[in-house]
Order: sequence, then C-alpha cells, then structure tokens
Amino acid sequence: MKFWKPFLLVLWIAGIIVLLIFYIIPHEEALNNDTIQKLEEENELLSIENVTLDEEIKRLKKQTDSLTGKIVSSHKTIENLQNALDEKINTIDRMSAMDLYEYFSGFTADSTRYKE
Repeated sequence: MKFWKPFLLVLWIAGIIVLLIFYIIPHEEALNNDTIQKLEEENELLSIENVTLDEEIKRLKKQTDSLTGKIVSSHKTIENLQNALDEKINTIDRMSAMDLYEYFSGFTADSTRYKE
C-alpha cells in the first residue's frame, strides 16, 4: 500500500500536467488569439473612421476660412458705414439752425417750386 500512494500522486500530477498541456494552455492561447484578432478588426474600423473624421476636419477648416473672410469683409463694411455716419453727424453738427431747417425740411431760400 505504501507503494501505491506515491504512484497515485505521480499519476495525479502527470494527469494535471497533461490536462494543462492539451486543454487549458491551448484554450487560453486561442482566447488570446481571438482577442488579438478582434482588436485588430476594431483597429481597422477605427482607422477608417479616423480617415473620415480627418476629411471632415479639412472640410470644416475650409469652411472656417471662408467664414472668416466673410466676417472680415462684413467688419470692413460696418467700419465704412460707421465712418460715413460719423461724417454725416459731423456735417449736421456744424450746421446752423437755418441750415438744419433747410436740410430737414427740404426747403431752401432759393427754392423755385413755390414762387408765383
């Protein structure tokens, strides 16, 4: 009986080793390979999406440049209108009371429309 206990222990350890070699380790490697394959596929999908997003960024940058040009043009137009308004205000500010009356009423002292 003393001989069987160590023999069964060695047989049991050998069974565990065989189980590890033929079932558990290959199964884990297969899981790792599946995981790597899934990650590579996901990487490909993300690369395609990245290219699409890069193109969208380029389009939006062009649109931004165009809109920036329009903003600058509008700002210049606003400045020109503001300058014209300031000139008109300065002109009106320098007028005398009689000149203001003639300017806003449309009548002048030399008006020939109302002569008889």
